[in-house]
Amino acid sequence: MRTDGRAGGRSTGRAARLAAVGGILLALAAAGQDPARAGDPERSPPARQSAGPVFARMAAAFEDGDAAALAALVHRDGLRVTGHNERAGEYSPAQAVYFFRNLFQAHRTLLFTFRMTQDDASGRFARGMADWKRRRVDSERIIEQQMLLVLTREDGQWRLAEINLMR
Repeated sequence: MRTDGRAGGRSTGRAARLAAVGGILLALAAAGQDPARAGDPERSPPARQSAGPVFARMAAAFEDGDAAALAALVHRDGLRVTGHNERAGEYSPAQAVYFFRNLFQAHRTLLFTFRMTQDDASGRFARGMADWKRRRVDSERIIEQQMLLVLTREDGQWRLAEINLMR
C-alpha cells in the first residue's frame, strides 16, 4: 500500500473521511442548525430517547420491591391497572406509590424479567411483556404472572401509563 500521498494510498481514506465530515456539516447548515451548537440541548429539539433504560429500571424496581422507584416512573395522567387482579383501577401519580407499596407488602418477587420489549424511540408508546414470578407472603405457592407494561411520553421522557396483568 502506498503511503506517499498519491492516489490509491492512505490519503484516499483520509480524503473520504474529510469529505464525509464536510457533508455532515453542510447538511446541518442546510437544516438551519449551527454545527457548533448541534449537540446543545437548548438549541436543538430533544432527542428521542430509547425506552430500554426505563424498562431496565422497572425490572430492577420489581426485583427490589421498590415502590417509590416505580411510582416515580408513573405518567402525570396516572396509571391504569387492568386484568385479573383485585387492585385493578386507575391511580394518580400520588396514589401509585401506595399501589406499589401494597403490592410488595403482599407479594415477594422471586423473578421479574422482560421477555420482549417494543422500543420504537420515535413512537408515542413503548410496550414490554414481562414475566413476574412471585409468592404471597402468607403462602409458599409460587405465582407466575404475565404483564404488559405500556410506556408513553411525557415531556420527552418515557413514563409508565398502564399495567395489564394476564395469566
